[in-house]
Amino acid sequence: MLLLPLLLQTATPAAAQPLPTLAEVQFTECLDLARKDPASAVTEASLWAQQGGGFLARACQGFALASDFKFDLATPVLREAAQGAQDKRDPRAARFWAQAGNSAIADGKPDIALDALDKALALATLDNKERADSEIDRARALVALDRMADAEKSLGTARQLSPENGTAWLLSATLARRLEKLPDALTYIQTAAPLLPRDPAVALEAGNIAMAAGDEAAARKQWEQTIAIAPASRQANTAQAQLAALGASPPSPADAQSR
Repeated sequence: MLLLPLLLQTATPAAAQPLPTLAEVQFTECLDLARKDPASAVTEASLWAQQGGGFLARACQGFALASDFKFDLATPVLREAAQGAQDKRDPRAARFWAQAGNSAIADGKPDIALDALDKALALATLDNKERADSEIDRARALVALDRMADAEKSLGTARQLSPENGTAWLLSATLARRLEKLPDALTYIQTAAPLLPRDPAVALEAGNIAMAAGDEAAARKQWEQTIAIAPASRQANTAQAQLAALGASPPSPADAQSR
């Protein structure tokens, strides 16, 4: 997921200040604690919120909950932080909405995620990389809602906004394969590969595309590469299962001739 890298950006106000306010200092310290000890940060942020910490306290509380993988609790808190920031015309509101959307995806709530992500993008204060990340999350939510055409559009926007974003190309490849658009899938995965050169998900998807195209030898090679890259990964487990389903490799021509 994209949540944590995006959340880390919240420590710095959008507009530089000669001297940070006490609230900004407390916010930065709270985020630092959340990265090291999420449970303690939740407690401190909750107390800060009760003492009038406002949307900054809620934003840190949401960050801490998400860092502790409590996405069901993090999402409403981050939504509250986003609305509070928006009401105060704080330019970080879009980031908080994006974070709420990402958390909702992790919690399996694509409808809530889509609402938050649409609000983030509507504010038009995210930079291109942030907008691309939000469009990627939006595509994830749309796929979960079975809105494939809209997901394709979101991924296309993400690729335009941030052509160096390997995840956008990888997910585009996966979606194109599922929609049986194999030429597009092949183009997208070939673009993703150099951007994410040691990512087992890329190798796994390359194998899936090769298999869908009827090239079993290429599929085997990619799935074996997946296992070699990250033997203990979820992708390696999937690749191993798919190789097992194929059975033993056919003998090579050289092997056949030697018999």
